[in-house]
Amino acid sequence: MKSNFSRLILLALTALLVATPSSFAQRQLGKKKGPTSKIYLAEAIGDSQIETGEKIYTAKQATAFDAPGTVIVTKAGAHNAYVYSNGTGMFVDESTRVEIDRFVQEPFQPNRQTAAEAPYEPSISQSEVHVAHGAVGICTSQLVSGSSMLYTTPQASMNIRGGKVSIQTNADETIIDLLDGDLTVRGGSKDVGGQILRPGERAVIRAAAGNRAPTITISRIPQEDINASDARVTVACNARKTVTFDIIEKKAEVGLDSSGDLPTDGGDGGGSEIIVKPTVPAEPPINIAISPDRLPGT
Repeated sequence: MKSNFSRLILLALTALLVATPSSFAQRQLGKKKGPTSKIYLAEAIGDSQIETGEKIYTAKQATAFDAPGTVIVTKAGAHNAYVYSNGTGMFVDESTRVEIDRFVQEPFQPNRQTAAEAPYEPSISQSEVHVAHGAVGICTSQLVSGSSMLYTTPQASMNIRGGKVSIQTNADETIIDLLDGDLTVRGGSKDVGGQILRPGERAVIRAAAGNRAPTITISRIPQEDINASDARVTVACNARKTVTFDIIEKKAEVGLDSSGDLPTDGGDGGGSEIIVKPTVPAEPPINIAISPDRLPGT
């Protein structure tokens, strides 16, 4: 009796062990993985470098590369303009270092708008970008529900919920000008609540002595500084018009299904790839100037 009971226990445990991996696999199959996000260099003026992985490249206009882990460094007299594959434009001013710590996207929505400068991003995205020093301008499309955009500097962090933002930072202070949209700025890791910035407002975050939290001062953007902030953001917005992003399904490298075709990932993003499509401007009309002395009757 005991022997039969023991065998029943062993059979039950064996069935449980067999079923558990299957259940785990089913849960994993339901988890969508997006393609590797991209960033496109729309404008490159002067001497700049792109660090990705263990390689360093000279910034070259009209090139694209994987965004996560990329470091952008511009030298004196140089500037760049980039477009993320979620449609966000970023201007990088001279003598600036930008570190893209994290940028991930879910698979693109099938009903998304594919035109350049589309009003909404193509899918949920999460980005974390650190501006070590220098200045940047940011111009976003409308972020979809579930997306997050975090920019940090040595003194501050800001959750950007969309709009047009100029950021300047050095070893002592960070200046954030919000021209349009909505964001929350925090000074240091101890600032849990943060302060909401409204369009037309400036936040100045200054480092404090010792272990004290940085101080945040909010005021209207000084009239003499609006043009510089607007110029950074305008270049970022214009960059968004230069490119569109699409997604294609990659074929598996090995293995054949029953039909003899290479299998794909079924559309869950794991076998998808983001491709870049630079926009081609419409050809302007050719206006031929004719001298008055060539006109009939002259």
